Amino acid sequence: MTRKDYELIAKAINRQYHWFLINPSNSATNGIEHVIYQLIENLQEDNPRFRRDIFLKACGIAND
Repeated sequence: MTRKDYELIAKAINRQYHWFLINPSNSATNGIEHVIYQLIENLQEDNPRFRRDIFLKACGIAND
């Protein structure tokens, strides 16, 4: 996968994650966070140079 692929995934997650924050449901928010962290594990296996911190920020989870 390329950086462009990772950015596309993060952008889609960001939209959904923020929708769940605006329309709170603990199970939905926890579910999307679970998916994000599972994706991180898989993306790290795919690419050793994968930057978890950058991906989390792009997903809208991590702050500066």
